[in-house]
Amino acid sequence: MSLSLVLTSIGIFFVTDTDDLVVLLLLWLAARNRRQSRAIISGQYLGIVTLIAASWLISRGVLHFNIAHWTHWLGLVPFLLGVSGLVSWWSTRHRQPALPPLARTVSLPVVWSLTVGNGGDNLSIYIPFFTRLTAVEFGGVLSVFLLMIGLWILISHRLARSTAATAFFARFGAWLSPLLFIAVGLLILF
Repeated sequence: MSLSLVLTSIGIFFVTDTDDLVVLLLLWLAARNRRQSRAIISGQYLGIVTLIAASWLISRGVLHFNIAHWTHWLGLVPFLLGVSGLVSWWSTRHRQPALPPLARTVSLPVVWSLTVGNGGDNLSIYIPFFTRLTAVEFGGVLSVFLLMIGLWILISHRLARSTAATAFFARFGAWLSPLLFIAVGLLILF
């Protein structure tokens, strides 16, 4: 694999998945146990691999329909989670809740659907890019993408564990996290 293809792969991942850093940050801030942490890691990998597999199949002509039109409906997941969290916050805003509402929702299916829904735009870049690749080049690109996913998870986890982010979300997270999930959901939907 050439250096130019490695750099192109890193650039494409960076451009298409920068928005995942925000979603991952919110998920890390909501996670309360090891099971949820594993769900974030597994769900992010599974979601990106789902997008890559769909893009590769479309680029090879195996799938003849555009699934990008369907992925935007996955925006309902973060939107409804956000609405639910906001309603829960509103009803308990005068007393301290035992567990933030979004912390109860961090699971593999939720993380996967957030990743795939948020990555619907990735298909428009992955498909033409994968069309030009040989099987060996695709294997190299896949390796780069898998490493970049790990880097994204690490960066977002470190940001979530920073004292500034923790203090900010401890103070405002009960209502801000649901609003951000609603915004992410609306961005995916529209």
